[in-house]
Amino acid sequence: MRIKTRFTLHLALGLILWMLGTGVIIIMLLEGLLPIFDIRVNPENEALLVGWIFGVSTLLCIGLFGWYFGGPIGFIMAWIRQLSQDNYKQPPDLSKIYTRQGKLRMRYRLYKEVLQQLQSLGVTLQANEVERNKIEQAKQDWIAGISHDLKTPLTYIKGYSTLLLNKQYEWSKEEAISFIEEIDDKGKHMEELIQDLSLVIQLNRADGTLPLQKTNQDIVEFTKRVVADISNNPQASHYPMHFQTDAPVIHVDFDSKYMQRILQNIFMNSIIHNPENTDIYVELADKGEYAAIRIMDNGVGMPAHTVEHLFQQYYRGTTTDSSSEGTGLGMAIVYKLIQAHNGTITVESEPSQGTTFDIRLPKKG
Repeated sequence: MRIKTRFTLHLALGLILWMLGTGVIIIMLLEGLLPIFDIRVNPENEALLVGWIFGVSTLLCIGLFGWYFGGPIGFIMAWIRQLSQDNYKQPPDLSKIYTRQGKLRMRYRLYKEVLQQLQSLGVTLQANEVERNKIEQAKQDWIAGISHDLKTPLTYIKGYSTLLLNKQYEWSKEEAISFIEEIDDKGKHMEELIQDLSLVIQLNRADGTLPLQKTNQDIVEFTKRVVADISNNPQASHYPMHFQTDAPVIHVDFDSKYMQRILQNIFMNSIIHNPENTDIYVELADKGEYAAIRIMDNGVGMPAHTVEHLFQQYYRGTTTDSSSEGTGLGMAIVYKLIQAHNGTITVESEPSQGTTFDIRLPKKG
C-alpha cells in the first residue's frame, strides 16, 4: 500500500473516530452524567456546553493528529539533517520507533517505505564514505609511489651527469658512453612514466572520449607481432610465450597504437610480477560478433583483494619499496582503452594458480 493511500485511510479513520468520540461524549454528558447529578441545563447553556465540548475535543484531536502524523515526519527530517551533515550512522533513538517484537510502531508504519529508504541510504552513504577514504588513501600512496618512481631515475641521471662534469677526473670514451647510456635509459623510463600520466589525464577528460584512429585489421597477425616484440625484450628472455588461434584471420576495427599498448601492458604485467620460467599463453578465438583474446600464465597469481582493485586508477599491487617499476596506472590504462574500443576485459586469478585475462573486442565499430 502506498504512503498516499495509507495516509488518507489513517486520516479518514482519525476524523471518523474524532466525530464519533465527540458525539458519544456529548450524549453521555447530557443524557447520562448531568441527570445523575440532577443538573439541569437550559437550551441556551446546553448549546454553549456542546460548543465547549466540541472545541476542547477539536484541540485534543489537533494535538493528537500532530503527534501521530507529525512526530514521524519530525524524526525523518532530523535523520535527513543528520545525513546532510555527513553523519551516516543510525539515529541514536532509532530503536524507539520499534516495538519489543521488532515491528514498526503504528504511527511510524505510515512512513514505512521512507524509513526503509533512509536506512538503506545511510548504509550506502556510509559504505561510499569508507570507499572514498580508501580511494583517497590509495591516491596518497600512489602519489608517493610516483614521486619514488620519478626520483629513482632522476637520482641516476643526476649522479652520472655529475661524474661526467667532474673536471678533476678524465673519463675514458668507453666510460663516458656507459654513463650516457645509463642517462638515456633512465630518461626513457621517466618519459614512459610521464606518458602514462598524460594518457590517464586524456582518458579522464570531462567528455570521456579518446580520439581513436581505428582501421580494420587482422587481430591475429597483429597479436603475433606484439608477442614477437615482447619475446625479443631482454626482460622476457626467460618467459616462454605460447600462441594459439582457432582462426587464421580475424578482422577487427581497432587503433594499432593503443591496441599495442593494451597487449604490451598485460604481457609485461605477467613478466614483471612472475618468477622466471613462467609460461605465458595467448589464445585468440572468433566468436562471431566479437574476437576473444585470452592471456594466461601459470605464475604466482594474485589474492582476491588485488583482483578486485586491479583496474582501479590509483591501486598499486606492490609497495613503493618493491623493485617493480611503474606508476600503478598500467592496468587502469588497459581497462579504459578497452572500454574506448567498446570492448570488455575480465581477470581471474588465485594465489599459486596463475592469472587469466579475457578480452572481448567487437569486430565492427
